[in-house]
Amino acid sequence: MILSRRPKDDDAKDGFTNWPFMTTHTWGENPIGKWKLIARFQGPGKHRGTLKKFSLMLHGTKEPPYAGIEPLLGHVNSKLQVVQTAHKRISP
Repeated sequence: MILSRRPKDDDAKDGFTNWPFMTTHTWGENPIGKWKLIARFQGPGKHRGTLKKFSLMLHGTKEPPYAGIEPLLGHVNSKLQVVQTAHKRISP
């Protein structure tokens, strides 16, 4: 889930019009590969909808955003440690 449910999400009859859905939790991850947009209805009963338009805007940095940051000792499964290890495997 990219964006959490909010109190007034069910108020609009026209759905999400020009509504930004975003994530900033991919910093340092390799963007190479296929990207997929998945939209799901959740809740009881059958639901249908139409995706009329969407756009994807990517922002990046030349250098890894974690350059020069040392992970905490003993935290080998920290997000920073995992991303740094993955980048070391794919970097030339």
